[in-house]
Amino acid sequence: MKILLAGGLAVLGVLATTSAQANPDVISREYKLILDASRFHYQNEQSDVLSLMQEAEPAIEDAINRNVTGTATLDHDRQVRFFDTPGSCVLEQLGYSFRERVENGASEVTLKFRSPDRYIADFEDLSSSTNGAESKLEADVGATGGVPFKVLYSHSTKAPNSRKLNRMDDVHAHFPGFQNDYGLDDDLTLAVVGDLTVTERVYRNVDIDLGQHDAEISITLWYAGPPSGNPSPAVAEISFKYEDPSADYTRKVVNRARRAFDALRGLSDWVEPDGQTKTRFFYQYDSQFCQP
Repeated sequence: MKILLAGGLAVLGVLATTSAQANPDVISREYKLILDASRFHYQNEQSDVLSLMQEAEPAIEDAINRNVTGTATLDHDRQVRFFDTPGSCVLEQLGYSFRERVENGASEVTLKFRSPDRYIADFEDLSSSTNGAESKLEADVGATGGVPFKVLYSHSTKAPNSRKLNRMDDVHAHFPGFQNDYGLDDDLTLAVVGDLTVTERVYRNVDIDLGQHDAEISITLWYAGPPSGNPSPAVAEISFKYEDPSADYTRKVVNRARRAFDALRGLSDWVEPDGQTKTRFFYQYDSQFCQP
């Protein structure tokens, strides 16, 4: 069977038959907003994050009449890289991203497929043969200046990694279902997108009481390379997430989450409504990377 990719690239492969639920369970819901990165500076990062939360917490509590508890503290300091095929970006054309995170010397890779259709997302075979791998189907909720509530579905699997990542075979070694579906050549070169390694610093430990579930807030700051001096991050994001393995969300929970999201959108001094997402920042960092 021939699979046509965007841009006319053709790949020969045999689609594996995969099973999926008739009504795919979205076990995680994450609400994301891009922030004005100039409001943050590396040397004052903690106080800048706390200033944001001093406005965000009462705004959320007023909107949902429930508590926001905890204090934002640094939870992750790690390196992030995306990999794709230079000169073609085959993975991006297929709707995929392949990301590595390294923290304290340990590497973890994530293969992710996004679609506005949750059934299409769920049908993608992201099974992994790696011990410790975890998969989920997630609703990613975002907003722009013109669209106050937009949803993409992401189907992803993360797995511990000990391989040097430089060939498509390194994707296939973790994700044989993807290999079976698309039949990409093992010897296709993988390179770091834009030759960019981001320093990712994530502040957590603040929870929103939504009733049946708590939602955890994250403030994620991306620096292009190791931060030195007092730079602003290249990308800043606030998000909150709640999960249920059975996807049995109540009406009250989802409505409170929507009101909390709207409250965050109302922080006009902080939110960048048409800001660049984290993945898009990587792929646009070097506009020549995907060009033949």
